[in-house]
Amino acid sequence: MAELHPQPGNLAAFAEWIAQTPVITHPVALETARAAFEDTIACMIAGAGDPATLAVAKGVSHSGTGPCPVGGQDVSRPAEVAALVNATAAHALDFDDNFLPAVTHASAVLVPALLALGAEVDANGDDLLDAYVVGLEMQAWLGHFMIPAHYGAGWHATSTIGAIGAAAACARLLDLDREKTTHALSIACSMAGGSKVQFGTLTKPLHAGLAARAGIAATRLAEGGVTANPDPVFGDWGIIALQNGNQTHASNKRSELSIVVDGLAQKRFPCCGSAHRSLDAIIYLRTKHDLKPDQIDRIETEIPGSNYDNLRFPTPKTASEARFSMTYCGALAMIFGQVRLSDFTADAVMRPEVRSFMDKIAMQDAGLVSRTAGGIWDCPARTSIFLRTGEVLQKDVMAPVGTINTPLSAADIDTKFSDCTDGKTGPGLRAEIRAICREIRGYRAREILRW
Repeated sequence: MAELHPQPGNLAAFAEWIAQTPVITHPVALETARAAFEDTIACMIAGAGDPATLAVAKGVSHSGTGPCPVGGQDVSRPAEVAALVNATAAHALDFDDNFLPAVTHASAVLVPALLALGAEVDANGDDLLDAYVVGLEMQAWLGHFMIPAHYGAGWHATSTIGAIGAAAACARLLDLDREKTTHALSIACSMAGGSKVQFGTLTKPLHAGLAARAGIAATRLAEGGVTANPDPVFGDWGIIALQNGNQTHASNKRSELSIVVDGLAQKRFPCCGSAHRSLDAIIYLRTKHDLKPDQIDRIETEIPGSNYDNLRFPTPKTASEARFSMTYCGALAMIFGQVRLSDFTADAVMRPEVRSFMDKIAMQDAGLVSRTAGGIWDCPARTSIFLRTGEVLQKDVMAPVGTINTPLSAADIDTKFSDCTDGKTGPGLRAEIRAICREIRGYRAREILRW
């Protein structure tokens, strides 16, 4: 593979790499991308009937038909519309992966955008995987300058950085030249927005849909001749300055792809990733010491500031709020030793045994050090379980299960796929979908979306 310079001086230089770098052949990159498609498709199936997805689908029902299937519906739409609905579904249950260098739900944006555009242009699996890796690299490049300040200031990076990464992936899929790729990325910068104030609402998963749609729209507009400033990232009016980034961030030049170096953070719990390290610790201590809920006096967990801010609902009233509640998710982990999709329904959230245990869980902000530099991931989550006997059990977790050094096990992956698809498809179709995901390079985009 040609040397990769993921920190070029401006967007036009990155566009040149997108347009001219050879097809990605790195086996780890391609396998990680394939796994991302499998994981995201499972999340799309699970989220197809979520209220957020159904509301978005209803809102665009006037948009006409097209060549791109919409998951869970007997209708096909134009690519931008299909991407909007399918990406909302992928992110609706907060079970989709994270990409730590950009603090984005990268695959919930990239996979639906590429499947929709791929269905329109009849792309094959190899094309999709190559474009996915390129789009992820774009997110990593921006994340180097934007994170953690951008995310800490309240921007939802899935919607901002995600839109620009989707444009990079789509430009790669359409094989645009350097000039048009530059314009596509610049147009996407003008479409990048979204605040974390929407966490706990139906608009939070819509952010993934908006980013996926923006990536396709920006690319098609550039292909049609719309031009834009070739450097909308740096300078006084660039997105780094306007959206709380750092223009003087130290160079991070390397010759390897981010998907290989950083990997993806696939989730084993269907809730905000900010809680996952604490949940890992609770389940680890519960299992190691064979703990029962009635043995617990209280649980305290100290987490980085940006994670703390995300978990905004100590007494959630809805399933959407419960996904952003440390007290609720922590109670599930201690009582049941797991957190499943079935725990996020209106009735499940109000279970008396869970509500009463929530009072025993306290969350603390790790403070300023965890809000600066790489503090989101350099600062561990420290969880302490205080037993009624007076004994204190403690566990520090630096990175959640599902990240590159502690990946999901084969059993975890099987359990997650089943949790996402049980009751949503028949066993025959579920097996077929799984087989397609495992051999994605041999299929066309429209076949991959056939469910």
